[in-house]
Amino acid sequence: MKRKGLVFILSIMLLNSSLYVIVAEEPQYEPLFLINLLTPNTSAARNQWSILVENQLPKIGIGVEFHESTGWGWFPDGRLWDYPLFDYDYIPTYNEGGYDVVFVGWKWGLDWDPIGFYDIPSLPPFGYNFYQYQNPDYDDKLFQYLTTHNQTLQKEMLYEMQNILYEDLPSITLIYPKSLYGFKEDILGVNTLLLSESSFHSENWDDPTDHVIKYAMPADLKEYNAFVLESYYDSLWMQSIYGSLFRRNQTSREWEPYLAADYQISSDGLNYTVTLDPNAKFSDGSPVLAEDVDYTYELHLTPAVGSSRYSKVNTWFANNNSIQVVDSHTINFNFTALHPFAPDMMSIEIIDKSEVEPLISSYGYSIFNEAPLTGNVTDGLVKSCGPFMLDTFGVANSTAKMIPNPYWDDTIASGGSQPLLDELYFVFVSGASTAKAELIAGNIDIVDSQYYLSFEDFDSVGIEARTADDPSHQEIAINMRHPIIGTGELTPNGDADAAKYIRKAISHAIPRQVIVDEILNGLGTPGITAMPPTCVGFNNAMQPYEYNLTLARDYMEKAGYELIVITPTPTTTTNFTILLIMIIGLTTITYVRKGKR
Repeated sequence: MKRKGLVFILSIMLLNSSLYVIVAEEPQYEPLFLINLLTPNTSAARNQWSILVENQLPKIGIGVEFHESTGWGWFPDGRLWDYPLFDYDYIPTYNEGGYDVVFVGWKWGLDWDPIGFYDIPSLPPFGYNFYQYQNPDYDDKLFQYLTTHNQTLQKEMLYEMQNILYEDLPSITLIYPKSLYGFKEDILGVNTLLLSESSFHSENWDDPTDHVIKYAMPADLKEYNAFVLESYYDSLWMQSIYGSLFRRNQTSREWEPYLAADYQISSDGLNYTVTLDPNAKFSDGSPVLAEDVDYTYELHLTPAVGSSRYSKVNTWFANNNSIQVVDSHTINFNFTALHPFAPDMMSIEIIDKSEVEPLISSYGYSIFNEAPLTGNVTDGLVKSCGPFMLDTFGVANSTAKMIPNPYWDDTIASGGSQPLLDELYFVFVSGASTAKAELIAGNIDIVDSQYYLSFEDFDSVGIEARTADDPSHQEIAINMRHPIIGTGELTPNGDADAAKYIRKAISHAIPRQVIVDEILNGLGTPGITAMPPTCVGFNNAMQPYEYNLTLARDYMEKAGYELIVITPTPTTTTNFTILLIMIIGLTTITYVRKGKR
């Protein structure tokens, strides 16, 4: 396979009523070595920034032999984490059947758990460390992070891990994406990040004009209770009605007691003794008891229920003694192993045992497949101990209407107040154009991000765009066994530091802000490390590698290379961002690829 090339046509632009030729400001250099690029072509934006990076590399003396842009089905199994370890006992270079670099993205939770990606025990075939990154110091910090319940130590280890990845660059983080919601102006109390992660506090939401919010979703409501929950859209209405012992803080995103009043942790970190809020009540006024919590977990561990969380719950509470009722408002959670994010496992939606147990006795486990407020199940499986209660549920039109739980203001979490809204709706609206029109007309108050609208769609009077940072990142993954950019053994200096200098040079050659502004249309931020800023414990003092070709070339020289110019620096001064806009959007790009026969 050979890279045929990129043909750029139409490199003129009208600026200030004068005609200028758009030419590159930066010289090209004789290739010091060649690498091959892999790009999954499932994302239009990724396709664009991978081409941008490809055209930046020659400016620091790195040549691109071939750029393979293809579907995921073609190369991952054979080249990345599932590389067949026969001819080599590691993943070799692209030309030897592995890879050199690959453009890829990863989705994380708000609690960052990178185990399986950069640690030595997760080298293929045991995990996803296809980077083949090996740093015992990193592994030590990761072990401490994952095996302590001391939040101060966790944060310290997180900072150390971020610093190590930032310095070593087994992956070069490009950007952190954002998603875009449409809002009626003056909607209050919505944390869009927590909304995007279905960990929000709808009791804080309000529309001061009528105290009603209608939320448009691009998908049907298909799941009827928390035991069969898998869809993000069904999680939205369930998040509003179910209560849980813990929930994320509206501002810090850290876990905090919700229907729990307090908790104690054993010295070994395996046991949590949780005291329930004595005033917590279901929507019929009955108290939330420890036996309700115990029974909720018991049902998740009952195979006949078909719980979507069976595996997760079974991993941490594998036997009958794992959860024990101490008294009516006290319960013990005995974990099978240290869990770094234990409150997450104690944030499951609580149901009323006194209501559900008789239903199962009379009608069996089929009730878990019945729509709420219908048939035998009625409201049994969706009985509220959260801020709202389910008022109506439309199966045909996929609409869930909620009204306040009349007993919510008794709970500690409520602060003695009822939800600010009188009514909260989650409704299915088919198509982005219809959702936008309904928002403009005032029939909808919030439009979900998955309609994939743009800032320009929300420039009408009375509506606005609001963004949510996404707990994910896009990166260039580096094969750390590559003899030049990984181990450095074939560099002039012949050592690992030389390879690190090359990776730093590549990072400094990437115009991240241009990617954000021109490819993502502002829906992102420049990347720093594999841990997104949305995650709890992100080090806000860290900054992205700046776009600086001079510094990038300095790093290439520190690796032992001498850069030789092959294209003279042009005399015409042109804004580089404008050039990239031309390359990405306004020029005609022809990418000629020859495949194997």
